[in-house]
Amino acid sequence: MTLSKSIVAAIVILSLISCTNEEDMEIKNEVSEEEAVELIESSLQKSTGGLNKMTSTFSEELTTNITLNELCGTLYDTSFNYNYNEAPILADYAIDWSYMMACNGFNVPQMVDFEAGSVGSYSTSRINSSDVTNTAIAISGLQPSASSLLFNGFFNREGTQSITTNLKTRSLSSKFNVDLADVLIDKSNYSISSGGGTFVLSGLSQNIPFSFNGSIVFNGNGSVTLTVNENDYEININE
Repeated sequence: MTLSKSIVAAIVILSLISCTNEEDMEIKNEVSEEEAVELIESSLQKSTGGLNKMTSTFSEELTTNITLNELCGTLYDTSFNYNYNEAPILADYAIDWSYMMACNGFNVPQMVDFEAGSVGSYSTSRINSSDVTNTAIAISGLQPSASSLLFNGFFNREGTQSITTNLKTRSLSSKFNVDLADVLIDKSNYSISSGGGTFVLSGLSQNIPFSFNGSIVFNGNGSVTLTVNENDYEININE
């Protein structure tokens, strides 16, 4: 028994419509570059408990603690809470950090190995996130004569987010990993003055994987040039 031409045509059309709908669904669920930039920016910003908060807080600890030489060769650890509440940004994190001071023969600090982790959440006008962070950085420039601290290491942030762009909201899970190279922190104001790094942002949105990679250049005064897929974005991480 053979199918009539009209039935065959209907089957073909339905098949094409089904494929088109599946392709449209994948496009709708695909994380856009705009959304990736939003996620990266919030992972770097100070107010959201991001990388800039971690570097500035620990830099202040190192440059204002006059008893650092008493910590030579010993492991020091502490815990504290970070809260931020200035609409539209809210953040609440429990932070643990530890470090060990390496000193010269005169008991003057030379380098420190710093590790930190945080657990909590933040929200902005576009993002709601629950996440954890991990940081491991080797820091030099502790001598009183040095005007800047030098950071080399990595910062990771991983969690689940709800993100809204262009009146569209999606839920996703993400991992943001950045390798920092020669990042200078001004001792006078604890801000990042130069340096950079490379990053990978990856995750799942509606079970569809996404991945972005690129570079970060710290320009000073909170300005950062973020390069994603050869496109440059100027962002402010002091917010």
